Amino acid sequence: MSALDDLIKLVQDDELRGRLKAEFDKIRKRKKYGLVFESKEEFATLPNRVVKLGDPVYPTLTKLDEVCNAPEDNLWHVLIEAENYHALQLLKYLYAGKVDCIYIDPPYNTGARDWKYNDNYVDAADNFRHSKWLSMMERRLKLAKELLSDSGAIFISIDDNEQATLKLLCDDIFGVNNFVAQFSWKRKKEISNDSQNVSTQGEYILCYSKTVQMKLNRESLSDESIKKSYRPPTKDFPLDYWRTVPITVSKGLSGGGYEYAVTTPSGAIHKKIWAYPQRRYEELASKGRIYFGKNGNAIPMRVMYLSENNGKPTSNFWDNVTTNREGKKELLDIFGDNVFQTPKPTHLIEKILRLATNENSLVLDFFAGSGTTLHAVNLLNAEDGGNRRCILVTNNEVSDAEEKNLRKQELTPADDAWQALGIARHVTWQRTVCSIEGHDINGTPLSGNYLGTDLPMADGFKANAVFFKLDYLDRDNVALGKSFKELLPVLWLKAGGIGKCPTLDAEEPFKIFAANRFAVLLDEKRFKEFAEALRGVSIDTVFIVTGSKTALNRMRKLSNVPQSVQLYGDYLKHFKRKEVTR
Repeated sequence: MSALDDLIKLVQDDELRGRLKAEFDKIRKRKKYGLVFESKEEFATLPNRVVKLGDPVYPTLTKLDEVCNAPEDNLWHVLIEAENYHALQLLKYLYAGKVDCIYIDPPYNTGARDWKYNDNYVDAADNFRHSKWLSMMERRLKLAKELLSDSGAIFISIDDNEQATLKLLCDDIFGVNNFVAQFSWKRKKEISNDSQNVSTQGEYILCYSKTVQMKLNRESLSDESIKKSYRPPTKDFPLDYWRTVPITVSKGLSGGGYEYAVTTPSGAIHKKIWAYPQRRYEELASKGRIYFGKNGNAIPMRVMYLSENNGKPTSNFWDNVTTNREGKKELLDIFGDNVFQTPKPTHLIEKILRLATNENSLVLDFFAGSGTTLHAVNLLNAEDGGNRRCILVTNNEVSDAEEKNLRKQELTPADDAWQALGIARHVTWQRTVCSIEGHDINGTPLSGNYLGTDLPMADGFKANAVFFKLDYLDRDNVALGKSFKELLPVLWLKAGGIGKCPTLDAEEPFKIFAANRFAVLLDEKRFKEFAEALRGVSIDTVFIVTGSKTALNRMRKLSNVPQSVQLYGDYLKHFKRKEVTR
């Protein structure tokens, strides 16, 4: 019992005493080894109101645009223009436990007007600068963790300003045992002569897994390392490039080994301590997997083929990926102008994707910036034939200079001219369209191949993408069934985002979206007709509007569809909960 507990007991007012004790308990609970900071409230400006982040909202998506450069029945990438916390709440409803790889490049909190908190720039003189940044990151990373699959991982770019605090925050959220690595990468080649003490050339990428089940993929061997390590096929080993591996064990090593005599083809006898039992050795020899040297009398070694090598582990120091200069050049090729200050190079993100995804992975970036992550997903898909799907989230803020100019014209963020210059519409989406279609913003085909490949940039990518804006619904309208048309894009994504996002001209008692592999029953009295219409149609998900769980369970069984979702109860129940951070 502390002295403060004794003092609290002296407070006569019951309500005040209880409130003081509750606040002290919060502080005591947080005061532990590691990160301690003051949580700051965060607000978002919605149409006609301002809300505190964490309070209930009812989000939906409004389609702004799309680009289709592949068959419509292919999976679609998604860009969402939104305040990313509310977008993450929506994505949690859609994809909890399903995202395989998250990459984010959040603001670095340099103090140089690089990010806003509650519509105000956070500068170096702000006494709560670090608390605001940590509060912002904590809210989003907790949601990000819930989105990750059990084998998923998150990668976070950061520099020296918040690296130490971010590491402690992630230790707390994801768990110390789920820390994978802190990668250092060389973001620029040049030394800055005007640096006062140290010229900073590198940045960091923190990696955490959802669970210890996650294993990063191994990197492919380079042609140079193969030439050094492997021999070309020979008469004795014709199947593949091969190398030899010692199978003797040093007598000084603990753990022993197996001592027996081996007779070589030339008759020489070697009595050593071997790594394998004699039965295993004889099995390898019978399969021609033992090498006795050119003369057939050397100490035997095991033969390993190149096809058996699953690569090498990655290093935590990356000095062989492209730099930020290449990232800027990629945008210059498309826009002809410096439209974004700190774009990451495509090949840096592609390296991360190679380590953390398979051919069918779902990838998320909720600080999407210029859209490098989606660009990298398309490039990797083109290289290995994969079908990875990407979701980007970014706000639509304009640059500082553009904002001053727009305000001089007495324009507001609600004006079309303002929105057209925002990052989501002017940069992220335009880059997505141009890279997929293979041209710059003027329609001129891009020149050259993608670095390290024979893929012409002008060919674009066989990919589709849809551009949404996050909007907000009235809870009562949803409960009364008056928002089905507005919720249709959300239902499409929850059903897998297959095919082109459907539209609705007029509401019917039920609707079957066969190309999208889902169906909706709006009038439960018409269930028999609905079930009959589903016969012979390949559907993965049905959405059923009903207020009765008994009726829902009965219809689930009779509809014989893998996934059945209750409308609108499932949606309302998810979003009415208030998110708690600390």
